[in-house]
Formats: sequence, C-alpha cells, structure tokens
Amino acid sequence: MVTFTGTGGDLVRVDPLSGRAPRAGYPFLSPDAGVPLRQAAALARLTPEKAWKTQPSLRKVVGFIARNVASVPWKVFERLDDDNRRRASDSLAEQRLRQPRRFLTGYGLMYRLTVDRCLYDRAAVVLVDGVPHRVPARMLVIESNTMDEIEFVGANVGGRTVDLTPLPIAIMTGWDAWSGDGISPLATLDAILREQSNAVEWRSKLWDERPKFSGIVKRPKDAPKWGAEQRTRWIESFREFRQGTAGGAPIFEDGMEWEDWSNSVSPADANDIEGRKLTDAEVASAFYIAPELVGAREGTFSNIAAFRQMLFGPALGPHFEEFEQAFNAEIIPSLAGDRFYAEMDRQAAINGSLIEQSKVISTSVGGPWMTRAEARAMQNLPKIDGTDEIITPLNVTVGGQASPQDGITAGGGGAPVDNSPGGGSDGSNSQA
Repeated sequence: MVTFTGTGGDLVRVDPLSGRAPRAGYPFLSPDAGVPLRQAAALARLTPEKAWKTQPSLRKVVGFIARNVASVPWKVFERLDDDNRRRASDSLAEQRLRQPRRFLTGYGLMYRLTVDRCLYDRAAVVLVDGVPHRVPARMLVIESNTMDEIEFVGANVGGRTVDLTPLPIAIMTGWDAWSGDGISPLATLDAILREQSNAVEWRSKLWDERPKFSGIVKRPKDAPKWGAEQRTRWIESFREFRQGTAGGAPIFEDGMEWEDWSNSVSPADANDIEGRKLTDAEVASAFYIAPELVGAREGTFSNIAAFRQMLFGPALGPHFEEFEQAFNAEIIPSLAGDRFYAEMDRQAAINGSLIEQSKVISTSVGGPWMTRAEARAMQNLPKIDGTDEIITPLNVTVGGQASPQDGITAGGGGAPVDNSPGGGSDGSNSQA
C-alpha cells in the first residue's frame, strides 16, 4: 500500500497493483507512472513521443495541421444584441489568448494543443488565477460515468491525481467505447507506421550490406595451381580494387572470368520515394488532409485556390469549431463575462488578395465599403481628421448602378458595355 494526498487534502492509501484507493471515489495512480496506466497500455507499441521523433510522415502531417491552426488569430467580441456585436480587442480575454503568459505566445499554446489533440485524441486548458495553462495530454486523467459523460478531470502529477474539476477548463476529447477520453490515432496508424519503419530499416541494411559487385570471379579448372603466396597476393589486390575510390579495373590472371549476378535489388527497384509518398498519403488521409497539401501527391497551379478553401473549410474547420466551443464554454466567460465570446479568425486565412476582396465586397454592398481612415489603418499609417466617412461616387446611387465597376468600359472609356443576352455595345437591345 502507498499513501498519497488525495484531492480533498486527506491521506489516501492506494493499492499499487490496481492503482485505486480501497474506497469509493476517483482513481489514484501508482507512483511508477508518468502517464496514466490505462493510457500507457494503449500506447505501449508506439508512443506519441516516439512517433513524433521517428515517423517523418506523421510529423509532417500533424505539424502541417498544427502550424495552420495556430497561425489563425483569436478575436474576442461582446454580444450587444442578437444581430449586433462589438470587437473587444482590449479585453483581458483576448490579451490572454494573444499572450497567455511569459515565454508563451498564443501561437505556441494553440500549436501544442493541436498536436495533443492529433496525437492523443484529447487536449485540455485550465484557467488558474486568470492565466490559461495547457495540461499535457500525457498527464490528463478523465473519468466518465456509465453514460460516458465526463465527470472528473485531473492531472497525474508525481504519481498522484490533482483535481482540476473545480477550475474553469476547456476539454477536448474524441470517441472511446468505454470512457470519454478518446483513443489515440496512433493505435489505428500503428500497422502503417511500423511498415514504413521496417521498410526504412530494410533499405538501410540493403545499402550498407549488399555487395558492391553483383557477381563472382571464375578460374578455369586447367589453370596452373596457385601457391599460398600467389593466392594471397591476388586476393589482396582485388580487395584493394574494391575498396579504392580512384576507379580502374581489376587484373584477372590465368584465363579468369567475371560472371555477372546483377539480379539483386537496386536502389531504383526499392521504390524508396514511392513508398514514402504512399505513407504520407495514408497518414494525411487518416487526419482528413488532402495529400496534395503535404506533397504526397502532385497538384496543379489551377487547383491551388480550391485546396486553400478546402484547408480552412472541411479540413481544419472542425478543429476551429472544437476549440471555439471548448474555450467559450468556461475559459472566456471566466476572463471577460457571459456576454463575451471568442472566435478564431479563419476568414482572414480563407480570403483572397485585397484586390479580389475589394471587387467582391463592393459588388455585394453596391458601393464603397471602407473609409479612408480604415484604409490608412490597414497600411499602418496615422489617422487624419475628416476621414471617418465613406465617400460615395456620384455614379453610385441607391437604385442606380450596383457598384463602381459597372461603369467600366471595354476600352477604358466611352459607353458601358452591356454583357447581357441580346445587349449591344451602344446600350440598345437587338433581336434576331
């Protein structure tokens, strides 16, 4: 039996074999585990740490996901009405999301949370004294009731469970048949990743141990018999030839011949590049990422825009939605109040260039949509008095043209071009 300090401050005796206290309550883990025993057993074959270090395909895909999710900034808003909101960029909530604490940026926090979510199928952030702290996924202890509903969240620290349930927490977990703490994707990818590891090991041995010359030297039966000195001399000369780097050719004596055995596996036959690309594609598909985005398959210039829309839409959109809901459940209300909520500005990543945005938005709203002050702010220029109003050109009025672009002609001047069916260049309609 081992004695620990329990979640309520009382001393609890724990059975080191079962890892549970001999009374009703939450589990306490034996001190030999830096990871909860149930999770350690599930990851015994391929741990996230080992996979992150040794599996290039996994690190490439998960790193790609984490970098893109972390690069999208948080924005906090105050809900004034059902259809009205105000940006709260100076709120404590956005300050904490932008810079959680010293030595940690908002990018770093979201990067680590996304890696936790991808490798462990769970991630958590706890708010302690107004400061968000990431709970390492390897230390998370999640207990569920018979309906798989989470009732307890703790951290395994030094062999004992610290209760985090009373604190504001953002918890994200996947699916598990027997609990609410998810199943690591590494359990599913284990066979594919082990196959890739075995292939890399085999290719390494192949290059190191395969004979430099695929063949044998044959000496006629009727050739004069060699003495020990002659045999040793020729073997040493051939060995020097094999180990030499200056080129040249071996000297054969007494009618000796070379018989080629070139049917061994060559570097080209090993299909090294194709095997790596196949593993990249399989891992990318497992994380719902198009293989073209990580270089596993070649894409074309024409579909780059479609892949960009796909990346921040159906590919990474569920990650954004999960983080937003988890943070808005307890973290943001605890920092700013119930009327505040946070969003990840994924639209900024999806939007095209400023020229594309200007054309689409001006057409949608029927006129100019940005003040001169806002335009100067976009270029980090100081504000000038009298620039807070939107300037509406005389050719754009209510009930008139839809947007300033409607007055543009084909040659840059003259009458507008009518592109409608049956429309002529002079503005008149013609019929066949």
